[in-house]
Amino acid sequence: MNASQKMILLFKNGKTHWKIRVPVDAGDIEKFACEEICKYIHKITGTTLSYADENENDLIIYIGLRKDTRFINDLPAPAEGFDGYSILVSNRIIAILGENPRGVLYGVYDFLEKLGCRWYHPNLDPLDPELIHQKQNLDLPEGAWSEAAKIKDRIYWVSGFAFEIIPERLIPQIDWAAKNRFNCLSWQCVFDRIESDLELMNDKGIFEAMEKRGLNLHGPGHAFPYFLPASKYFKDHPEWYGYRDGNRQSRDTVFPAVTFCLSNPEACEQFMKNVEMFVKKYPQIKRLDILPADGAVACECEKCRESGSSDLIIALFNKLIARIERINPEITVDVVPGYGLLEKTPVKITPNDKLIGVYAHWGRNHKTSYNDADYERRSNLLVWKSCFREFWICSYYAANSHQPFFGPPFIHALKYDTEFYLEQGVSGAFVLEFPFGLWWNNAFNVRMGGIYPYYHPKRDPVSEIRDYAVHYFGEKAASLIAEFFLMLGDNRNLDKCYRASRGEADEGDMKFLKELSGMLKRCLQIASDDAVYSYRVQKLNACFDFLIFFAPSRREIMEIAKTAEEGVKDESGKRELNDKIASAQKTIEEILQKSAELEKQYPGVMDAEWMKSWMIHRTYISPLDKVEKSIGE
Repeated sequence: MNASQKMILLFKNGKTHWKIRVPVDAGDIEKFACEEICKYIHKITGTTLSYADENENDLIIYIGLRKDTRFINDLPAPAEGFDGYSILVSNRIIAILGENPRGVLYGVYDFLEKLGCRWYHPNLDPLDPELIHQKQNLDLPEGAWSEAAKIKDRIYWVSGFAFEIIPERLIPQIDWAAKNRFNCLSWQCVFDRIESDLELMNDKGIFEAMEKRGLNLHGPGHAFPYFLPASKYFKDHPEWYGYRDGNRQSRDTVFPAVTFCLSNPEACEQFMKNVEMFVKKYPQIKRLDILPADGAVACECEKCRESGSSDLIIALFNKLIARIERINPEITVDVVPGYGLLEKTPVKITPNDKLIGVYAHWGRNHKTSYNDADYERRSNLLVWKSCFREFWICSYYAANSHQPFFGPPFIHALKYDTEFYLEQGVSGAFVLEFPFGLWWNNAFNVRMGGIYPYYHPKRDPVSEIRDYAVHYFGEKAASLIAEFFLMLGDNRNLDKCYRASRGEADEGDMKFLKELSGMLKRCLQIASDDAVYSYRVQKLNACFDFLIFFAPSRREIMEIAKTAEEGVKDESGKRELNDKIASAQKTIEEILQKSAELEKQYPGVMDAEWMKSWMIHRTYISPLDKVEKSIGE
């Protein structure tokens, strides 16, 4: 705001002469947008806005579509892009007008942010309420502006949708996704629960929650076995199924699964017929995404080996998309290159122009962006990009199966990934979040996955960190909190977070982490006079304390494994190694206990089951078991 701008008074002492209007023929999304502005203005001021009738023209807040508006002058031109909106604030009328219904809702959230609302985290922790600054007096500077997304599709692979439908977590995450300008939610199925999951979504109001926000459903994900189940067809058609180790594979649930025989035309035909029936039965799915089972391997029959899995899958989906288009031309179909069976680019087959490619690089270190010259898979990404007319990129900004579980802000990757999208004409920004219980830690990176592709370059990661620090942790602690996150997410320090989250921190890493911890301890003191701000800093501090405890813990395991590999020559050496194993087992017990306590005390900062099953069993307990077995032989 500049000093010459006139201020428009909305509320004084909790009272207002302004009324709200939505067209009588407005759609469900516009009506919901109107409900949202009324709800949050009531939370801010304690006052309920009255509705204006069609004959009232003074002091009106008008919510609707631009194309239906003829009586409002001085509107700015629409911004170039997708899901756009324009806002006009004047002394007689406030207009929030969308280029489409979803744009209306985004405009309302922009307007509410101008009034002080913020949605940094899903509203899932009862001790951590939505950030609403209560005010009796409310005004805004006179003005007008337009916004539109630079990236057409902004997709959130939400943890409440991942492998298990958790309605009490999912519905707040749906709400949060819309507020952070996502327009699509991705559902990842467990293939033998697909139909029961869809029934649950319907029964628990999940479809309704998405539809009134204009959010599309993307899925069901790793579902090849669902569409050609061996339990149903193998007895009569063993030749349809993957060949490996000298046999056709008859089970869907083995790991690694063998994809069905993609070179068998009858198998492909039955697969496509089953997909067609599914699409007819479940029209709620607007973005059809079907992948082989996660971790699947290719059929090793002679024809499949000769053709290659990339060519075979692209050929199958070329045929599938033509058939789906006849059923419902509004449904999009995608395939996932760069991942699993589609890592290598096709040799002979070109994707159908209407087939979307969703590039997925699992395991990228986020100190490297897609736009960096030294990005290890840049050439693979660009070749795959050249194959498709529409191309999305799936980024694992919040997949703690490989990324730091503390959730440092990926400042460099967020900024330059988005620049890559725009320079290369990428049409979809896809953010993946996993596991279920770490939604709080991951929220900044996930949020930026929606906000930044929408507002680029206006709302960059560094500015958002500073805004987050001020509004969420309070002005007193804001400068230290912002510095904490900026240091943590600095590319020069990011590998320290990676090593710490693997339990492999060295002395230099520990020194850095403890210095940052000292900053948080100071923030605890500064924020102590406000219950909500203090709780948020406590949550951050408790999570970081756990990281520091965990950070060097696996080095002990690594040393034990190295000693065992070199060989234990006498009984004294065995006793010493057993003592070290006992010490490591005690550390493991403490890690599991602390992770369970942390999850219980502070929702969203830890997933104890994931910590146990993924991190500890895989990289702590299994290596120790191997050593114990070797010294016992």
